[in-house]
Amino acid sequence: MSKLTVSDIKPHLEEIAAQAVAALGGQVRPTLVSPPNPEMGDMGFPCFPYAKALRRAPQQIAQDLVEALTAATADDPLVKGVKATGPYVNFVLDYAGVLGMILGEIRHGEQTFGAGDPKDADGPILIEYSSPNTNKPQHLGHVRNNLLGQTVANILAFAGHPLVRLNLINDRGIHICKSMLAYQRHGQDPTPESMGLKGDHLIGHFYVSFNTQFEAEYAQWLTTDAADAARNRWVEGDGAKKVLGSWKKRQVKAWKKANKGNKDIPEFKPDAETLHKLFAKDYKDTFFNTESTIGAATRELLVKWEQGDQDTRALWAKLNGWVEAGFAQTYERMGVHFDQIDHESQTYLLGKELVSKGLEDGTFTTSDNGAVVFDMEKIGGNGHKAVLRPDGTSLYITQDLGTAATRFDAHSPSKMIYVVGDEQNHYFKTLFGVFGQIRPESQGKMHHLSYGMVNLPNGRMKSREGTVVDADDLMNEMYKLAHKATKERYGDQIDEQETAHRAEAVGLGALKFFLMNFSPQTTMTFDPDESIKFQGRTGPFCLYAYARTASILRKVGGIESLQFDDGVLSALDSELELELIKSLAEFPQVAQDAAAGYDPSKIAGQAWKISKAMASFFNDTDHSVINAQTPEKRQARLQLIFAVNSVLETALGLLGIKTLEQM
Repeated sequence: MSKLTVSDIKPHLEEIAAQAVAALGGQVRPTLVSPPNPEMGDMGFPCFPYAKALRRAPQQIAQDLVEALTAATADDPLVKGVKATGPYVNFVLDYAGVLGMILGEIRHGEQTFGAGDPKDADGPILIEYSSPNTNKPQHLGHVRNNLLGQTVANILAFAGHPLVRLNLINDRGIHICKSMLAYQRHGQDPTPESMGLKGDHLIGHFYVSFNTQFEAEYAQWLTTDAADAARNRWVEGDGAKKVLGSWKKRQVKAWKKANKGNKDIPEFKPDAETLHKLFAKDYKDTFFNTESTIGAATRELLVKWEQGDQDTRALWAKLNGWVEAGFAQTYERMGVHFDQIDHESQTYLLGKELVSKGLEDGTFTTSDNGAVVFDMEKIGGNGHKAVLRPDGTSLYITQDLGTAATRFDAHSPSKMIYVVGDEQNHYFKTLFGVFGQIRPESQGKMHHLSYGMVNLPNGRMKSREGTVVDADDLMNEMYKLAHKATKERYGDQIDEQETAHRAEAVGLGALKFFLMNFSPQTTMTFDPDESIKFQGRTGPFCLYAYARTASILRKVGGIESLQFDDGVLSALDSELELELIKSLAEFPQVAQDAAAGYDPSKIAGQAWKISKAMASFFNDTDHSVINAQTPEKRQARLQLIFAVNSVLETALGLLGIKTLEQM
């Protein structure tokens, strides 16, 4: 029994139950689940599967099993009793024994409580996250990506998986050339130092500037005869059919909502103004790639870069260096790190080499316009996917194919996880399918950890229009909110240095908890004011629960002064005490589930559940720790507080949240 861990409780009891069932003649091994009503017990199973073979009513079988199991667990320190509720058999756990097991795991260091054993995998799990472009600073969407990737990596490592944390810097391509062109045309050769800006913020200004110039050019062109001719061609083509079809569906949906029950749907046709707006939106990329002078200059920069033009490469290296230095500061403050940082500029040529080989073996073909394409029917899709432009330059998928090949060659991974927003669901399905044709050994090993968009109370963000919330500005705002809250709570009781220290931890803790509190697939609205509250399901609430445990332990002389004695734990018998122990005992399974589902919200949820149970315990006047009713209760409750302190620190640490000993 001494070698069991909390994670072993369920399989341990299932084995005891299986032996009792087999002794009666049952063939189906029981699987324990939590009863719908806690009063029934803690873990149980139904007896219906045994009725036919044993030729007895399930209720009678349950009674017989209770008798056998009561005898079998008479000396088991984890089982307080076994009882039947109709056709169900339920174990009632002895939570003094469970807490003793928890304390043993924490205190003796047999394992980090809740951590999994090292996995004997075929290869490491590779997880790629962040992957910013070097044409702008990171924004709120990147913050969710960074924190989701870092937290999932933390949870997987905690579960025992070997890991390689990856970041692929998108440092080349047409989007990078847009910022480069705007910088060239500025003419003043500004630097981060001369402008008093982080490098990523400086280059972000030029990305917005480029888009402003392009929008002006496009708006002027839309008034010309050439635009009228292009619109006429567009109306007759397949592109317009798709756009107009989507527009009509939206009109019909809105009409049905406003005219419920009326089936006489009118025929919707766009007026001239609407048609012009639809064309202008759909044709913008075509204009950039065909008739735009700014677009032509940008594409020329890309071609020069790929040809190795010395001046172009020098400008690119200078601007990217500034941006990556800015990124490093953002990552450090956010607590995000990587084992390996790759750059697309290092992998795009390999992608072209893969395409060249694929042309030879028939994986790819050349289309009429000279582009190299993949027939999507090979992977159950429709049409063709371009993997190389007609001018021979790379596309995103070209680079991603090369990067994936490099990683499989270097690491032989058991799985490769890409943390990318859900707007790229179709792209990654295509990437995995195409790569699977090139490298069949990758099939089934590539996973897209898709996550929903982060909105603000006032709507969506757009990088090109400069309406994003920068990651740095967001962290500064969270710091200010936490600083204000800290000053309101403590005033001049603590000095400014300590106030700043707490504000940084509380502000970033609030941000991380809020974003990780939702399952990855959820589209959310981030509300800074809600996230910083000290009540409710928030990071500050959990931090405050931890700080309370630290305060109690300090008052008795710290952890070193505790006397660990399993013999007094039976003094913990109140509902609030047992609820707190249960919330701790659930943590190992929650950690396993979070790792299996790549879902940090399970950890956040359990941290909040423990904190909530701790708050109920702490605030109840009958549950004083230091002034407990008896010496046994005092000693037992101190051990319980120690366990809460340790498990909360672990849970919040997995979320990347730094705990505070005082708040």
